[in-house]
Amino acid sequence: MFFQALFVFANLISLSRTGLAKTWAPTQCGFSGGNANIITQWGKQVDPNNVLPEYPRPQMTRPNVTWQNLNGLWEFQPGSASDQPPFGQQLSGTILVPFPVESCLSGVGQNHQYLWYRLVFNVPGDFSASRVLLHFGAVDWQTTVWLNKVQLGNHTGGYDGFSFDISAAVEATNNELLVFVYDPSELGYQPNGKQRISAMTNPGGDVYTPSSGIWQTVWLENVPEQYIGSVRVLADTRSLTVSAEVVGAPNSEPPLVTFAISNGSAVVATASAPAGQQVTVYVPQPHLWDPSDPFLYDLEVSIATDSVGSYFGMRSIELGKEQQPPTPPTGPQFGIDRPGADLPGYPVTLAKADPSVCEAMCANNSQCTAWAYGVPGSACNNEAALCWLKSGFPSTTANACRVSGDMGLPARIIRRPYLNGGFLFLAGWLDQSFWPDGQYTAPTDEALAFDIQAVKTYGLNTIRLHQKVNPERWYYHADRLGVVVLQDMVQKYGGASAATVPVFIQDLQAMIAGRYNHPCIIQWETFNEGDCVDVFNATQVVELVQALDPSRLVDTNSGGPANNLYIADVNDIHTYPYPGHPLASDTQYAMVGEYGGIGAFVAGHEWNPGQCQTYLHVNTPADEADTYIAMVGQLQSFKTDVSCCIYTQITDLEMECDGILNYDRTAKFDANQTAFIVAANQKLIYGSQLPVA
Repeated sequence: MFFQALFVFANLISLSRTGLAKTWAPTQCGFSGGNANIITQWGKQVDPNNVLPEYPRPQMTRPNVTWQNLNGLWEFQPGSASDQPPFGQQLSGTILVPFPVESCLSGVGQNHQYLWYRLVFNVPGDFSASRVLLHFGAVDWQTTVWLNKVQLGNHTGGYDGFSFDISAAVEATNNELLVFVYDPSELGYQPNGKQRISAMTNPGGDVYTPSSGIWQTVWLENVPEQYIGSVRVLADTRSLTVSAEVVGAPNSEPPLVTFAISNGSAVVATASAPAGQQVTVYVPQPHLWDPSDPFLYDLEVSIATDSVGSYFGMRSIELGKEQQPPTPPTGPQFGIDRPGADLPGYPVTLAKADPSVCEAMCANNSQCTAWAYGVPGSACNNEAALCWLKSGFPSTTANACRVSGDMGLPARIIRRPYLNGGFLFLAGWLDQSFWPDGQYTAPTDEALAFDIQAVKTYGLNTIRLHQKVNPERWYYHADRLGVVVLQDMVQKYGGASAATVPVFIQDLQAMIAGRYNHPCIIQWETFNEGDCVDVFNATQVVELVQALDPSRLVDTNSGGPANNLYIADVNDIHTYPYPGHPLASDTQYAMVGEYGGIGAFVAGHEWNPGQCQTYLHVNTPADEADTYIAMVGQLQSFKTDVSCCIYTQITDLEMECDGILNYDRTAKFDANQTAFIVAANQKLIYGSQLPVA
């Protein structure tokens, strides 16, 4: 039916959109109980007739005539669990896809656990190949899709893409697409990250407005009967290992796939292999990818009936060994405290008011690496002398009521993350990728790239993408701009149960498969703090990640209890506000996975004016810059062990106002303050390094 009249219709998308654009306007971009409206500069540019028009899958491109964006105004209405599909019925409202229903750019700005979407569309007239595919970048959380009253299928998972072959159901015109979504957010058992329905009426802390429903691009693609369904690439410093899956080909006779590698000006290597089989291609005079020179090779993948464009970066990541010289004990340091990292059972009361007694106790305890003595007396609010024994090397702070010190370390072999065979200190920030106007969805592609470029603007080289899997174009920008990514698995942040385990594993597998090709990702973060690790066998999950992707490093539990298992590749601690000093070993490198949280609250840029919260409040952006630079200076002294540090965070986020940038992505710091921040970060990254063992 579809092919009889396909060629006569113009490249129009929707018959039902006529007049809908007139009804769309953003709702309030701020806490609904306040008066803030902090839409970003890019949010102001959003055109409902041209929403996120960029090709959504940079790792596997086809010519423009073979795809069509379905973003824009759709019909919308809230639903219920017992609803039947409203075939042929106009829905009660409109929504701007792909912005989450809670976002102001959606035009709805409300939370609903059950959502109906409807779009009536025509197939583009230049779709001439045999098959039509319908792609969803991501929908949070459970999705059912119908086309022309035919149920195409279901999908569970809020962060990975899914597709349907709609060739048998699609018509040339008047196609009715219905999408039903259920998203219970924190009320369910699924990984939902930092999303909380309760944050819409009772905001605060480190949980935020949800992003329910469609939140990434929806699009059509026209492909031949036999087409390339996926491409998997893995490059090191000498070669590319690549394979392609072909859909529609008989298993007994897989077609031959040709791979052509070019450097932007000429083809430098080619190879062929049957569909589904890997082939390794050696690249002459390889141009490696690293943050200072993020070179990307082009890759053309072809079969007789189809071809796609891709790219890759040549780089390696591994644990290298370095010889660490001994460091002597500090001895008692008067007026200095080392808060945090207390051994169980401490502090204890001392019979004698003498800091050397506390130091001797640490020397006689094999678990103790640092100590602190509490000065007795009313001025210090201590009735007796106290002693704390500590593990690791906590940050030092001024405190007239303390005497403290550390025990030093012997000469030893430690591990470092080696990029392309050498150590590069990784300094970056936590990025939760929320927006005051789009929530999970950046308002434009330029906005999406801005957050990546900001890393370079502030002299850093790394992002820890926290509790979220971003659209593929975000990773494409990190690939091309040269920013290292430490990718979190999305957690069930509170309320995890046995029911969480299978959906977590499903999402974990989908994340690794979906983002596997991106050279920017060098490490998977399996668990975060104590969010949900207690319902898992952490060792088994780490082993699964290592089996799925042996080419990257694995962080067992960033700042959480399973970090103390000392498995996988990283000893990762969280300390607020000041950075701690985790120890590297002969099996793990040391990482400060979170620290900081310094906040100057900038009037006119607050999501809920007068209600900002943070780990360490300071009065002005100048104070924030100075405090940040002091923390970076502390980390400089920890580089004997520490190889990576992640500052909290890139932007303010709702009422958590501890960003380098304001929530609306405007600058907090003037040019002079920014220059000092950049200089401190660059010194941290490129300071002295130890000889290779």
